[in-house]
Amino acid sequence: MARNAGDERETATRRRFLQAGSVAAAVGLAGCIEEMGTEFPQNTEWPVSEYVPDLPVAERSAILEERIPELAAADIADPEGLASTLEEYEMTVESVERDRDVLTLEYVNTDRSDEGNVHDVALIAGGYAALLDAGYDAVALGATILDDAPASYGSATVETTHAAEYNTGELTAAEYGELVVSTIESQRYEPEVGVSPEE
Repeated sequence: MARNAGDERETATRRRFLQAGSVAAAVGLAGCIEEMGTEFPQNTEWPVSEYVPDLPVAERSAILEERIPELAAADIADPEGLASTLEEYEMTVESVERDRDVLTLEYVNTDRSDEGNVHDVALIAGGYAALLDAGYDAVALGATILDDAPASYGSATVETTHAAEYNTGELTAAEYGELVVSTIESQRYEPEVGVSPEE
C-alpha cells in the first residue's frame, strides 16, 4: 500500500510539473501574441484608409473636371481659333487641318515625362466642345501627339457625339474626359543599344 501511495505522489508531482510547464508556455505565447497584436493593429475596416496610397484615377478625374470646362467655355469659332487657344496654354500646335469629315490636329507634348498626355488631351476635348458649340461640323477630331523630335508617338480621338452630349449636359466633364482619354494610344520606344550582339 505504501508503494502505491508513493506512485500516486510521484504521478501527482509529474502532473503538477507538466501543468506548471503548460501554464508557463501559455504565458510565453500570450506575450508573443500580444507583441504581434501591437505590431499589426486589428483590421476593423477594409481597406484601411491610412495604408492605401492615393490613386492616380482621382487625380485624373480632377484634371478632366478642371480643364475641359475651362476650354469648353472659351470663345472658339474655327479650327484656327482652337489652335491659338491651345497655344495660350503653352501647347505647341504644329498643324490643324480638315481631312474630309475629320478635323486633324498635331501638337508637340514637351512635358509628357512630368504630366503625361491627359493634361493636353483634356484641353483639346474642351476646346473641341467649344468649337462644336459655335456651329462647327465634323465627325471627330483626331489628335496626333508628337514628341520634341518631333516624331509621332501617340494619338487620341474626340468623337463629335461625345462632345455634343457634354455640351447638352448628358455627360459630365469627367465622363466625357474618360471617353476621350480611353482612346489615347502611345508608342514606347525601346532604348537604343550602342553595342552589337557580336561584340
